[in-house]
Amino acid sequence: MKIYTLSKSRSILVAGCKRYKRKYKALALEQKATLENLLENLDQAILQKNKEEASKLARILETYNQVTLKKSLFEYLREFGVVILIALFMATLLRQLVFEAYEIPTGSMRPTFREQDNVLVSKTSFGINTPFTTGHLYFDPSLVQRTGIVIFSGDNIDLPDTDSHYLWLFPYKKRYIKRCMAKPGDTVYFYGGMIYGMDKNKEDQAELRNSPWIKDLSYIPFFYLEGLVTRPRKNQFVFNQMHQSIGRMTILPSNQVMGEIYNGKEWIKDEPLASVIPHQEIKTYSDFWGFRNFALSRLLNQQQLADQKLLNKDVASPGLLYLEMRHTPCLNYPETLFQQSRLGIKPLVGAFTTIIPLSQNHIDTLMNTMYTARFVVREGRASRYSYNSSSVAKDSPLMPTIPDGTYEFYNGIAYQIGLASLAWELPRNHPIYSRDPAHVQLLYNLGMEMSTHYEPTAANQFLYPARYAYFRDGALCTLGAPIFMPEDPYLLDFNKNEEMREEKAPKAAPYIAFKDHGAPLKEDGSLDKDFIETFGLKIPEGYYLTLGDNHAMSADSRVFGFVPEANLQGAPDWIIWPPGPRWGTPPQKPYPWFNIPRLIVWTVLSLISIIWCTLRSYRLKRPLFKRL
Repeated sequence: MKIYTLSKSRSILVAGCKRYKRKYKALALEQKATLENLLENLDQAILQKNKEEASKLARILETYNQVTLKKSLFEYLREFGVVILIALFMATLLRQLVFEAYEIPTGSMRPTFREQDNVLVSKTSFGINTPFTTGHLYFDPSLVQRTGIVIFSGDNIDLPDTDSHYLWLFPYKKRYIKRCMAKPGDTVYFYGGMIYGMDKNKEDQAELRNSPWIKDLSYIPFFYLEGLVTRPRKNQFVFNQMHQSIGRMTILPSNQVMGEIYNGKEWIKDEPLASVIPHQEIKTYSDFWGFRNFALSRLLNQQQLADQKLLNKDVASPGLLYLEMRHTPCLNYPETLFQQSRLGIKPLVGAFTTIIPLSQNHIDTLMNTMYTARFVVREGRASRYSYNSSSVAKDSPLMPTIPDGTYEFYNGIAYQIGLASLAWELPRNHPIYSRDPAHVQLLYNLGMEMSTHYEPTAANQFLYPARYAYFRDGALCTLGAPIFMPEDPYLLDFNKNEEMREEKAPKAAPYIAFKDHGAPLKEDGSLDKDFIETFGLKIPEGYYLTLGDNHAMSADSRVFGFVPEANLQGAPDWIIWPPGPRWGTPPQKPYPWFNIPRLIVWTVLSLISIIWCTLRSYRLKRPLFKRL
C-alpha cells in the first residue's frame, strides 16, 4: 500500500480536527475517546516526522471520517462555496493588480491585433490599479509611452454598453485596447497619414512620425466629416470631433443656415474661402487639426460618374475607374444642409468634391495595398465578420466567384481564417485576387462596411465608406500607400486642373482645390511649432489621445474623446494566440520591464508569500490537535 506523504497526512489531520470540532457534541463518549486518541497520535507522528506511522493513522482517520464523521450535503456545499469565493476573489485581485489575459473581439487594432487574438496584459506597466474600481493607488505618467499600446477602462467614457460582470458575479467595466499617440499637454497635427506633435514644453516629439512601430500605419483626424452630431435645440445641430464641439449649424427664422466654428475662445462664422490664403488663426472647419489634408474617398465607374450630378466631370480624363474625393469641409458652403439616404435624414458638413482617373496600373497598385475588414462569404454573399454572429442580410454585397469561408486582406495579401482564428495566405490564383476593375471597386468601396448602402449610387451620393485619400510629400495616397507618385502624369494633370478650377470658379460658387499643403515643417526641416500651436489638437492635462491602428474600423478618441488618466489599466506584453510570426511581444515602443509599480507589487506579493511560508513552517512544528 502506498505510503502517504507527511503533507497528505497533515491535510487529513486538519480535516479530521475540523469535523471533530463540528461533531463533538453529537458524539458518544466512547466515540469521542477513540477519535481524540486517533487525532492525538496522528498529530504526534507528524511532529516526529514518522512517515509510515502517520500514513497508517491517516488512513484509519479517513475511514473514521467517512463513517462516523460523514459530511452532510450542506457541509459539502458550504465548503465548496467558500473555496470558490476565495479563489474568485484572489483571481480578480491578481487580474486587476498583476496580469490578465484578453481576447481581442474586433479588428480595430489590426494588423497589430486581429480578431480572436489572445493577449497577456501587464497591470503594472505604469501604475498600481485600485482593486474593483477605476483609479490608481500609484501612477507614474512618465512610464506611459507615446506609440505604446494601452489598456483602459470604459468608465466615464462616452461609449455604449461599457458595463459587464467578471464571472457573472463582480461588476466590471469593459476594457479597451488602443495606441497612445499623445500625452497630457501635447499638441498634435495630422498630415499625410502621420502625426506631428510637440509636448507641453514645445519639444518636438519626432517619434510620432519616425517610430518603427507605426511606420506602416496611417492616422486620420476624423472618422466622418460630421463626427458625432447632437441637437441641443430644435433649430441647431452641433458637430463634435474628438468629443469636442467644434462646429454648429443654426437654422435662422429666415430659413437660412448659419455655420459657425468654435476657435477655442468663441463661436465665429465659418469662412471657407480662408483656406485659399495663408492665415494665422482658425477661420474655417477644415483648419482643425489637419482636416484639410484628408478626403473621404470612393471609386466610381463610368456610369456612376455620369450619375453623380454634383461632380465636375470636365476635368476628368478617361479612366477605367475614378477616385472621387470629398475634401475641405466647411459649414457655410455648399448650401445643402440635409440629405436623404437609406440610413435616414441627417445634417451634412459641406465639402468640395473632385475626381482623378485610374489606369490599370493604378488599379494594380490599389490591389497591392488593399486591406479590408474580416468578412464571411456564404452562398455568394459577403458580410462583415462579427464576434457574435456574421449573418448575411439584404444589403450584403455579392461575391459569386469567392468560395464560402472567412477572409481578410492586409497590405495586398489575402488570408483565409480557420478555426481558432488560425490564418493562412491564399495563393495568387485565388479569385479573391482578381484585378478586374469591378472587383477592385467592390473591395475598396464595400471592403470595410460590407454593405451595399455604401455603393456610390445617386441615392447614396453623400454616404462614403471609411476610405481616405491624402497627400504625402507630393504623392497622392490611399490605403496607407502612394497610388499616384509626384511625377505621375495623371497626378500632374490633376494638380493643374485643381488649380484652374479654384482660379476660375465664380464668387457665387467658389471652389477650393484639394492639394498638398505640405507637412508642418519649416524650410530647415524642423517642426513649425507656431503652426502646430495654432492649428493643432491640444490634449488637456490628465488625459491621453488613444487611436486604433486600423483607422477605418476603430471607435477611438476621435469618437469618445480623450481617455482620463485614471482609466489606464496596463499594457499588452505578449500575444499568446494564435501561433505564427506575430506570436510574442506586440509591435510597440517597449515599456521598461523594471519600474516602481512592478517593484512594489511584486515586493508585496513576495512578502505575503514569505510570511505565509514562515507561518506555515511554524505551525508545522506545533501540535495541531487540542482536546475540547
